[in-house]
Amino acid sequence: MATRRKKSATKTVAKYGKDSLVKSAGFKPIERDILSLKLEDNVLYSLDEAKKVIKETKGGI
Repeated sequence: MATRRKKSATKTVAKYGKDSLVKSAGFKPIERDILSLKLEDNVLYSLDEAKKVIKETKGGI
């Protein structure tokens, strides 16, 4: 009986610095303001992490 090997599904996620995210055209001006206030310098964030920070900050707005 043949055995199957699973391929390792390591997916690399792109991470960006605070400056790159704040200057990104992918966010609205108010979202860039939130990121500039909430994100820490010298820490890398994925786009999903940045969007989560924005969502948590805005709350139900």
